[in-house]
Amino acid sequence: MTMLIRAKNRGLDPDLKTHILALNSDSWHRSLKAVALLYRWQLIPQDGDLIRLLQMCQDWFNQPRYRSDDHLFQQLVHNWPRSDRQPHIWACLHIGPYGMLPRMLMRQGHKLAILLRSAVFEAQAAIYRQQFRCTFGREATAAELIFVKADQGNPLRRLREALQQGFHVIFFVDGQLDIGQSAKGWIPVRLHGVGLSLRAGIAALSCWSGVPITAAILTCRQEQMSLYLGEDCPVHNKADYQPILQSVVDLVQELEPEELIQWECLPRLFDSGAADGPNKLPRRSIWLPLVVGEKEMLFDLATGRSVVIGAQEFERACRQFQLLRLYV
Repeated sequence: MTMLIRAKNRGLDPDLKTHILALNSDSWHRSLKAVALLYRWQLIPQDGDLIRLLQMCQDWFNQPRYRSDDHLFQQLVHNWPRSDRQPHIWACLHIGPYGMLPRMLMRQGHKLAILLRSAVFEAQAAIYRQQFRCTFGREATAAELIFVKADQGNPLRRLREALQQGFHVIFFVDGQLDIGQSAKGWIPVRLHGVGLSLRAGIAALSCWSGVPITAAILTCRQEQMSLYLGEDCPVHNKADYQPILQSVVDLVQELEPEELIQWECLPRLFDSGAADGPNKLPRRSIWLPLVVGEKEMLFDLATGRSVVIGAQEFERACRQFQLLRLYV
């Protein structure tokens, strides 16, 4: 509301008022961070692609978090390559319409055990129960669909028991993702030259249960679904933990920028310092307008730095950026 009043007091045209208000939105803030990360990882070779990716990123962040598009789902059903009945441990990430993978496994008649953090447990469990209802027209029983809290009790023991009972396990490996964490229970991996850390739990579960890990990623471009599946990777001992988790991350590295911006973790990685990768040449500074609270600012995609500027300079930057968006 404050920004709207200030825009009115300046006598700006309605389109520019709306444009300035949008610069204070969560989707714009997250889009800037996501695209800045890809820019600093040198995944955007042409500066002209930046605005297009920012628009795509905003469109993605502004849509419902869990897509239930039947057209996309039918594409997944048609292209799904697997028909074996043996339980698997699925290494998933919060990329693209990721909620469709559990729905796909449900449709095939598999029993599912899904590991969830307590902070999102109720909301996400409700989504998956709804998917079961949409698929079968009834509520799931505890013999068909169970949820395990990642941060309570002994989740690996519960998941191993579920595997022994014929359940497939869904494990979102980026639920806990850090930069350079070296404490016990964390495994180092590299993505585009940046050192990340994943929890070892999924590898320990595979080693303990004898059930292989299969990485799976879904992305969507121009209403076309893409499925990336890794090989079935059994974990025999602790020496296998790092290379198998690295193979999961390598699947992420195969994604094009238009797909990678669909990863929910990118803004968090930016905040954690993942933009500061080694051996990256400096890029030309590209300053874009940003509003944080009542502060009118410019944000540099190359450095991640932001500066507060005066009202007239900010209005001029907004008009220039508005023209860029119109002519993409």
